[in-house]
Amino acid sequence: MKNVKKVYDWFSSKSAIAALAILVIFSSIAFSSRNFFSFVSLMNVARKAASDGGFLALGMTFVILIGQIDLSVGAVLGLAGVTMGIVAQTNPVLGVLAGIAVGLACGLVNGLMVARMRISSWIATLAMCLGVRGAVLLISHQKPVSISSSTIKNMGNAAPFGINILVIMLVVFTLICMYVSRNTRFGMGLYAVGGNEEAARMMGLKVERIKTMAYVCCGLFAGIAGVLLAARMYTAQPNAGDGWETTAIAMCAIGGVKLSGGEGKFSGAFFGMLIISVINTIFNYAGNLNSAWQNVVMGVLVLLSVGVQSEIIRLPGKKAKAKEA
Repeated sequence: MKNVKKVYDWFSSKSAIAALAILVIFSSIAFSSRNFFSFVSLMNVARKAASDGGFLALGMTFVILIGQIDLSVGAVLGLAGVTMGIVAQTNPVLGVLAGIAVGLACGLVNGLMVARMRISSWIATLAMCLGVRGAVLLISHQKPVSISSSTIKNMGNAAPFGINILVIMLVVFTLICMYVSRNTRFGMGLYAVGGNEEAARMMGLKVERIKTMAYVCCGLFAGIAGVLLAARMYTAQPNAGDGWETTAIAMCAIGGVKLSGGEGKFSGAFFGMLIISVINTIFNYAGNLNSAWQNVVMGVLVLLSVGVQSEIIRLPGKKAKAKEA
């Protein structure tokens, strides 16, 4: 079994990097006239990954690792942005804190419903999604909330050393998540609970607390994503993040995070973000392609990823190594 585990570990990291490298090389050749491999183009790809669901994918990874799901992250993103926009009209700093606090609060409620009340994560987070979407429309009066603070605008659009601040923040948060998952009791608890909840309980782990904290982390990143998106766009849209929960899940799956829980890496989720961003960029450059094919390609990639995770699709050499085990 050790050999099988090593093969999966290889897939969840190196193959995601290999897939990304192949896509970048292909794009560089296919769109050589547009300098796809230039620093500016690559930074645009990274910025798109950060602004179009990357932070949500980091938060979703916490929840998926414990074998659960969160369907409310897109709605929470929208609520955080609108809350920030409204409060920032009085005080920009309080606005940012309020937006993040909203994400934390929604994550905490989700965690309590799933861990303490033992409601199915699908039902609990779907209810949260519907409720939050309604709340966003009510407090915004179904109109965009303008962001006038120059401080907040710079927070989403500054580019030190030519690198967008969102990209820098995404990399930093990814490294922090990687450290937490590998070097803290909470991080190791995520894998234990996702792998076998009852075994984790028998080991003395506080399963309910770990589940709740996983959802709190997910809500935190949804709040951060909402604040940063509104800052980048100079306006908080009531429908921001609509449907982005599926994009976040796809990023995790393509990056090798096992959807049944217990296995996966934050680094894999990071490369999953970049893979989807490169694919979207390819479709944008090839203007004659129907944009609907983007969803088709993403769906195929998710199926392939899940197929490898469940061993329906076997990697080269995997069958032989599994027999050896």
